[in-house]
Amino acid sequence: MHTWAIISQKGGQGKTTLATGFAVEAARDGAAVVILDTDDRQGTASYWENARATDDVTVVNTGIAVLPLNLAKAEKGQADLVIIDTPANSRDIATEAARAADFVLIPVVPRAFDIASVLQTVKQIKQEGTPFAVVLSQVKHTGSEADDTAASFVDMGVVVLATRLHDRKDFSNAVGLGQAATEYDPKGKAAAELRAAFDEVKRLSDFATKRAKRGAT
Repeated sequence: MHTWAIISQKGGQGKTTLATGFAVEAARDGAAVVILDTDDRQGTASYWENARATDDVTVVNTGIAVLPLNLAKAEKGQADLVIIDTPANSRDIATEAARAADFVLIPVVPRAFDIASVLQTVKQIKQEGTPFAVVLSQVKHTGSEADDTAASFVDMGVVVLATRLHDRKDFSNAVGLGQAATEYDPKGKAAAELRAAFDEVKRLSDFATKRAKRGAT
């Protein structure tokens, strides 16, 4: 079983959009996928599952105290990929999620006040020693903020995905319908960005989605 955690102490960075989008892509590739929704206040991933027309992705609500138990249940249930969707402003959950994960993805909206907050998340993940990368999300179609933000993280020795998720309505529209952008408009630009980001994270985390590969080893 492979575990990804999507972490940011700042709200509104697109964590659940990534968690659900990646889950759909992994399931489409034949993986058994579980999202652990650790946000007991909003539970956006759980709302997404309720709106979803298919049961190819399982969402489990979990608090910090039972996170290890739910990870063990997922492994016992032969999950191939667990994605931990974390809330904002919860250092304890972020720490536990980073410790449990094989790889952490930190979404960042390239705005000055968001970047300052995310720097604390980067520091926290570095302390845990879990491999991680930053992905720029809700990127505006004009301006140099994304380039400047990416350069700043690279200067700090942080891996930044080459793929950027731009500010596109397809992302939010899809989540509201219990879908991923790749389902909402498979040929759209948001879908292409989501697929590219998923492929990058697979490569960086050394995750093979095909269940046949696991069974053949």
